[in-house]
Amino acid sequence: MDKSLLTHIDAAAGSGKVTISADDSTILGIVKDAIKNGRTASFYLTKSQAEAFKLWYWTPERIKSVGLRAVSDDEKKRIKSELGVDVGTFRCSRIECVCGHTYGGFEFLQQGIRQHGADAVRSVFELENSKLLQVNTTLLAICPNCDELLGRGITYEGDEYAGCSCCQE
Repeated sequence: MDKSLLTHIDAAAGSGKVTISADDSTILGIVKDAIKNGRTASFYLTKSQAEAFKLWYWTPERIKSVGLRAVSDDEKKRIKSELGVDVGTFRCSRIECVCGHTYGGFEFLQQGIRQHGADAVRSVFELENSKLLQVNTTLLAICPNCDELLGRGITYEGDEYAGCSCCQE
């Protein structure tokens, strides 16, 4: 094992974050357990783990029930031009605010940039060897039009992003 990898793992553990190394089925078992038991966690999955998760989780029934749909080409262009994020293939649910504004992919990423910074958000979409999966996230969506709290947040996923599981199974 490369010493620099251990240095990164040691730094992550030193910051209070755990790093787990296990076979794919064990990792997917941990992910499924977190989802089913309402635990909040962020996983950086290998590409093959992310694909296995997506095959299990994103069933046609779940996609329909959460209202997951592709971000339009126009919204992708707006995200790229105004936020500087290239989302590739990105799907998300949407929330209608009482003010009439729709909170979707643009608003989600805009809020992410406000909370975490543009570099952090862009970095998630630029990961080369892993995909981020957020389980039972604590994100609270806020309408940028009227600052109304919209609830827990939207559900999302894409080729560059393993996704978000917002609800217990």
